[in-house]
Amino acid sequence: MDNTPSSYRRRLPFPTLFYGWWIVLVSLITDGVKQGSFNRGFTVYIIPIQNSLGLSAAAIGWADTLGRLMGGIQGPFMGYLTDRLGPGPMLAFGGITSGLGFILLSYTHNYFFFLLVFVGLMSVGFRSGYNNASIAAINNWFRRRRGLAMSLVSMGHGIGGAIAPVAGWLVLTYGWEIAVRISGVGIILLVVPLSFMVKRSPESMGLLPDGDLPAEAAGDAANTDESQTEDRQAGRSQRRTHWAVPENDFTAREAMRTPSYWMLVLAAGLRNTAHSGLSFLLAPVMVWFLQQGGREQIESLQIAAFYVGLVAFATVFFNPLVGWLGDRFPRQRLSALCMASGALALCLMFNTSGSLWLLAGFAILQALSESANSLNWALMGEFFGRRSFATLRGWQHLPDQLISMWTAVWMGMIFDATGSYYLALFPLIGILALSSLTFLALPRPRLPERLQARQRVPRETAVD
Repeated sequence: MDNTPSSYRRRLPFPTLFYGWWIVLVSLITDGVKQGSFNRGFTVYIIPIQNSLGLSAAAIGWADTLGRLMGGIQGPFMGYLTDRLGPGPMLAFGGITSGLGFILLSYTHNYFFFLLVFVGLMSVGFRSGYNNASIAAINNWFRRRRGLAMSLVSMGHGIGGAIAPVAGWLVLTYGWEIAVRISGVGIILLVVPLSFMVKRSPESMGLLPDGDLPAEAAGDAANTDESQTEDRQAGRSQRRTHWAVPENDFTAREAMRTPSYWMLVLAAGLRNTAHSGLSFLLAPVMVWFLQQGGREQIESLQIAAFYVGLVAFATVFFNPLVGWLGDRFPRQRLSALCMASGALALCLMFNTSGSLWLLAGFAILQALSESANSLNWALMGEFFGRRSFATLRGWQHLPDQLISMWTAVWMGMIFDATGSYYLALFPLIGILALSSLTFLALPRPRLPERLQARQRVPRETAVD
């Protein structure tokens, strides 16, 4: 059945497709651009930039740390702007700022200018638009299918991994300066036009979340289709009644007064503390594991590159699966299971054989752990609604970045001191286990009196 009100069908590209899925597609593309050019792809520029500017690996590492710090500081403000201005304008801002950063990076001739561009433009742009804007839009457009929609967007993490080899080819063929200019221009030309397709909410287009029918439209459809079975009529009636009840839209202040919000911040912060360091040092950790089996560094690096790609590819499969399951089973338990898979993945690395089978098992379990990211945002939307979602997400970023920005640093210090990541894995396993337990203990928030009173109105009306 076409769930789009007839007065709006002429305005949509394909009348039978709920417009929210177009926003999912745009978000998937833009998130893939971010992952391919910045999160996973920027690593191919590091060595050429180091050689060109005469920088050490530590200097590059501090640039990443400062970028994460900037992301935490700007998080609450950018979240507030996303709620006030809408996700579309913020996505455009992120595209312009990050693209301009890539272009100006090609003119970098000293470390100070590099930090200014990397932290002040690229980090600000990528951490204010893109996923931060698109996830807020998805939260507005979906309720019942929120987990699936967010997980489909997260597939951009794996798809973006395929962009990194293209960036590597550009660097080897034309040099890193030309490569970053092409990346910057490409980002602006792709992301900015797509941002105009991201609408604030379904209500702004006369629609409802998930493409559901308004109560009166559903009633008309039921009257004109007498061939429907009683079961399907009952199902439609239940869905209509369900969405007639207002969603629990907490204000930011109301949400922050609940233990649920801060426990969710803690669970996600612990997850990202382990994830930030491991994702940044994923290839070095794999090389260390492989060399324990007697392989040379060059051979180990070639094998590690393949398995890094396997992690990215596996997330393309796991993200929609985890999102689909999250719409059918408690997301707290599913998140805890994913954290446990990450801890188990690290346990496999204690084996000193350098086995390729064990490394494959690590890659698969690590991909499953990474797929829990979308569940975190689906939980926030499920608990606190749509009204202040981006603001709450922005405030979550501040403590998250402050505790996770140091992981790669202390992991590197342990390796420098011992020549091994062995002692660095123990804290990561403990952090993931604690995150898993926190997700399991995560309670649903108690509604403030304002929302309790609003929910009583439909029930009292139904009794009358």
